[in-house]
Amino acid sequence: MIDETSPQPSAPQPYASTAPTFQIAPHKRRRLGAQAVGVGAVILAFLAKFKTLLLLALKFKWILYLAKFALTGGSLILSIAAWALYFGWSFAAGFVILIFVHEIGHVIALRVRGIKAGAPVFIPFVGAFVAMKEMPKDAKAEAEVAIAGPLLGTAGAFAAYLIGTFTHHQIWYALASTAFFINLFNLIPVVPLDGGRVMAALSPKLWVAGLILLAGTAVFVRGPGLLFVILLVAISFGRVIAAFKPGAMDAPYYQVAPKDRALIAAEYFGLAAFLAFMWAIAGNAVRIAGTA
Repeated sequence: MIDETSPQPSAPQPYASTAPTFQIAPHKRRRLGAQAVGVGAVILAFLAKFKTLLLLALKFKWILYLAKFALTGGSLILSIAAWALYFGWSFAAGFVILIFVHEIGHVIALRVRGIKAGAPVFIPFVGAFVAMKEMPKDAKAEAEVAIAGPLLGTAGAFAAYLIGTFTHHQIWYALASTAFFINLFNLIPVVPLDGGRVMAALSPKLWVAGLILLAGTAVFVRGPGLLFVILLVAISFGRVIAAFKPGAMDAPYYQVAPKDRALIAAEYFGLAAFLAFMWAIAGNAVRIAGTA
């Protein structure tokens, strides 16, 4: 995901118990979780405290690069530790790395187009985001940046699936299935998800369909997942209403050539279909590997 605080959705629950990983004893999870949150709070407080000093040291480029690396690497490690409380270290590491692959897709697309953006930042139990420091020049560029994440994320998920076919280890199928689902979820056509940004180049009015689809997922999720969906609905509702205001879509930003619009539509729907197909295939492989 891209822009402000666009998070990745949490891992789907059906495969949580199928990953063949070492689990942390239930009585230790609360204590370890508190420790992880405490470490994260210290890191964030440190970064906030010294942000001004880092800005004053702009002439020392290596300091800024080191700070970005520390922010991405530190939040990545913290996120792995958090997910490991429930899924074990092996699955957690693979899951977070696959999220990282998705985010790198956005980073590459942003760099190619000269759009200023921050480094990927991970949020434990939520996902990750890349904050854009400036908007793309038009909806076409925004769509291309948005779909780059799911494209590379799909490649990463497919790589995990291929490893599973050669090793026959259930964890690879579980990782692939989860990653296929995460990237498919991100294609729901509503902002701040990647699919919503792709729709900016097709027709922002299609956000209403995404909003309905997103709200429909609330029927199938529970706990933190349900709260996450409700939060996304609340964030996107204002954008959907604004899209139907008179003249809202007449701005030059939303003017996309028909051939470009057709190409983006083909990429979007083709990718969504492939992800849905592979999610089903990988999910079936998880179940078969679990009974072998």
